[in-house]
Amino acid sequence: MTRTGWQREQDLVSTGHKMREVKINMDNRDKTGRRCPVRGVHKQGNTTRQSQSKIEIYQLDAFTDVPFGGNPAGVVPHAEGLSDEHMQKIAREMNLSETAFVTDLRQAKQAPGDPDFLVRFFTPQSEVDLCGHATIATFWLLAELGVISPGHGAGEAEEEIRVYQKTGAGGLPVDLLFGCEGGPARVMMTQALPQVAFTLDEPEIKQLERILRAPQGSITGFPGPKPQGVSTGLLDLIVPVTSMEALFSMRPDMAALAQFCREREVISVHCFSMDTVDAAATVHCRDFAPAVGIPEEAATGTASGATGAYLVLNQLVDTKQPVTRIICEQGHVMKRPSVIHVEIGMEGREITSVRVGGSAVTVMKGWMYLP
Repeated sequence: MTRTGWQREQDLVSTGHKMREVKINMDNRDKTGRRCPVRGVHKQGNTTRQSQSKIEIYQLDAFTDVPFGGNPAGVVPHAEGLSDEHMQKIAREMNLSETAFVTDLRQAKQAPGDPDFLVRFFTPQSEVDLCGHATIATFWLLAELGVISPGHGAGEAEEEIRVYQKTGAGGLPVDLLFGCEGGPARVMMTQALPQVAFTLDEPEIKQLERILRAPQGSITGFPGPKPQGVSTGLLDLIVPVTSMEALFSMRPDMAALAQFCREREVISVHCFSMDTVDAAATVHCRDFAPAVGIPEEAATGTASGATGAYLVLNQLVDTKQPVTRIICEQGHVMKRPSVIHVEIGMEGREITSVRVGGSAVTVMKGWMYLP
């Protein structure tokens, strides 16, 4: 059978947990009989698209289990041979908050703790050391593609597999929980132990409240700890707010906020309230990162780890158990609800581990052609 007319192109659009087919016209005539370009033979100077290199690229929504929720990230699962320039241009073309580029290092692995994958993260503007939601998207995709797979077969018990990623923030473990059916159920990334870099003073808090255009007293009047710069891999400013209503009302002056962040060398301002939309959640969050070209994110894994550490260090949550489990909800203002799971390991009053994770869903697959 010849491949003319309307031809099937699979795995372009996600519906629920299954990928539905989308039909794309691959013939050189449209339905009215008029000629239209054929994919793969567009003339560009003296070359054709058939002579160009192409890469496989995916888009996933992280920290959600439904399409169009969570935080979207681009993932290039086979980035071997791509230059820094190519990676930056691809990230700019995707125009998502981050795009991840994966290189498989397993053939060169010599010791159990050696990295399995090199993962680099690019915003449309620049490379960043680490990205939480793009990490979740990356390893969820690698599990879906079978690059990482469980030892058991479908219908058997759940299984957790640990791999190691090499990032700009160092080597970090990633744990993948596979369900009984063999597919991924949750991805948990280990972050660095928390470091508190600074605490804002009263004049700075008042200035930040004005820049965020938050209701007067909604930050300065919080009956507890002050905003602090906390890092679990990236430095974020963690800001408690008196109520979710005040949090929802914020409309920041992005130019002024970007300058405020640059002066303190923080990636983002991560605001939270202790009242939530879902009663099962611990905090409701909004994250602003205009200094790196992201006005607001729907889900922020790295800042959620820092927020979890802030909550524990400042005794805003119960820490009686060896592992304090925190649920952060985010993205509701952007109409992209997200759920981020944070686990803070404790020995006495000392934090010994920080893990952040959730689920993801693939929403798009395709090719990008490179000159």
